[in-house]
Amino acid sequence: MSERVPSRITHAAVRFRGVVYSLPPPNRHHHVLWLIVERTGVEYVDSEEQGFLDEAGEFLDRERALAAALHHGQVRDPGDVRAERLFSEDLW
Repeated sequence: MSERVPSRITHAAVRFRGVVYSLPPPNRHHHVLWLIVERTGVEYVDSEEQGFLDEAGEFLDRERALAAALHHGQVRDPGDVRAERLFSEDLW
């Protein structure tokens, strides 16, 4: 059985201490990190997992997000993808 392809990518997201924070385009991951600092009061986000949210609200790590974005034709230039991982710069 093959793994389900996630829905289209909708937000840059960061999972920090078990909570997912996200912002819509054209925000990037550093904007989400600033949001975490603002909302939690931490001075530095020391342990996080960066990824994306899809249309279903599912958190996808950078590797799964790349597969979804390629499948849905969301990557601006597939030849520019770095390290088999999706970055917000690849989308918007």
